[in-house]
Amino acid sequence: MTDSEKEQEIKELKKILKDISVQVKVNVALPDAAEQASKTKAVGVGLLRAEHMITSSGMHPAEFVRQGKEVELKNIVKEGIKNVAEKFSGPVWFRTFDARSDEFRELIGGEKELNEDNPMLGWHGIRRDLDKPEMFKAQILAIKELRQSGVKNVGVMLPFVQSIEEVIFAKKIALENGLQKEVPFGVMIETPASVWIIDDLLPYIDFVSFGTNDLTQLTLGMDRNNEKVQKNFSELHPAILRQLEYVISKCKKAGVITSICGQAASNPEMVKKLVWFGIDSISANIDAVEDIRKVVMVEEKKRLLELLSNKEKYGLFGKLFNR
Repeated sequence: MTDSEKEQEIKELKKILKDISVQVKVNVALPDAAEQASKTKAVGVGLLRAEHMITSSGMHPAEFVRQGKEVELKNIVKEGIKNVAEKFSGPVWFRTFDARSDEFRELIGGEKELNEDNPMLGWHGIRRDLDKPEMFKAQILAIKELRQSGVKNVGVMLPFVQSIEEVIFAKKIALENGLQKEVPFGVMIETPASVWIIDDLLPYIDFVSFGTNDLTQLTLGMDRNNEKVQKNFSELHPAILRQLEYVISKCKKAGVITSICGQAASNPEMVKKLVWFGIDSISANIDAVEDIRKVVMVEEKKRLLELLSNKEKYGLFGKLFNR
């Protein structure tokens, strides 16, 4: 084997290892759980929920805006993110507000919320934040001020996206309020619409994360909270798996990072499939991180062995592996 062949072999091997490498991250629902989450040695936080930062305040986030207390809302969000982000050197993806109208009714101002027939399909996620941009601005300003103080590992993740206009509008608000362009922007893939417009979304985002609870509910047409249909509710349904594989393949070609943060991220059977689809990271619940890390390592090794043993596709590696 010549020196040039060896150099080419090393380059290709590095590319293979990069392509099959899957990071294991952790979901954080409560800032108070950040210390426990950091002990998992996860490389970052794939889902930092915003809603639970509000419950400790005793006031519904919309009520802060109604009372003209946006600065107070911003400070609560800022402190909550800071408590988590400072404990991780890797990326922390903050999901902006996704409070549904039937949640937090016990908080001050909660009684003023809409009475929707189907809150899961109603006024929440990015659609509400853009209708009432004061709430969105408070979150953006919180991240901006954190960056100014030296906390620069926070990314913005938009929930329940279903159109390119939502992403463009959200980024416009962020830039107008001083959030720098280098802040990673991503979307939750949890509506079938977001799956099938992924080509349109890719130029505007840095990462995606699958929210399989809602994606499964909306794809299969089943209420995930209805006990009568639970036996048929599965993230491993072929229709869900095909959507995941489709989005991952599109993102790979565009250089957009892929992850999953829904309940399925803590399911070993789902994780096995995602590793082979080529996903970049898995964000599991705190108590599942270690088990998921082991699953990922096993599947990565299987993928590597398969790639290296394929003589026709990887000639040099095939010869090296089989001699």
